[in-house]
Amino acid sequence: MELFLGCFLLGGATLAGFAFVHRPWPNRVDTIGLRLFPAHLSSRWANDLAHLGSMTVLVAGVVALCFIAMLSRDWARALSCVIAPMGAVLAVQLVAKPLVGRHFAGTSAFSYPSGTVTAVSALAAGALLVAPRMAKPALAVLAGAVVAAVCVAVVVLRWHYPTDALGGVCVGVGAVFALDGALHWSFSPERVRHRG
Repeated sequence: MELFLGCFLLGGATLAGFAFVHRPWPNRVDTIGLRLFPAHLSSRWANDLAHLGSMTVLVAGVVALCFIAMLSRDWARALSCVIAPMGAVLAVQLVAKPLVGRHFAGTSAFSYPSGTVTAVSALAAGALLVAPRMAKPALAVLAGAVVAAVCVAVVVLRWHYPTDALGGVCVGVGAVFALDGALHWSFSPERVRHRG
């Protein structure tokens, strides 16, 4: 199920990217989102929240997730918590954004999908995977709130359209779930026995 959900989210982000190649201008979702969250380019709270998607926070988060996963001796999860968030952010910055070529109005920077939101979403998904079962419901609510707040922050700062932020959520969560699901499926006891 985790692998399916991850692939579904990545597929959705990819399809949206293809659409934005041909229609890069704001759509109805963007128009509504920009109206709901007016521009405030110097907003302190928005800048603070957007900082959660910085490379420093990403690296620190990846190290923490990997350590927690290794405590439970789940090597596949530890590996996915390192590779997926870093890989997702690099793929967004170096591949997806230049290929899609979408710009926020009045800027020359590529905007789809949001790298900031991708990083935060990937860390949130990883935290959900490594959390103890009893803590998962509360952590899911907290992680969802943080990701939503970062989405709002990048829109308020006018770094991204709302659909850029949603694309970042799909890529970040999708990458972690897809890789973790694939690694656990590949190294499941049944498959290992079948190979042996």
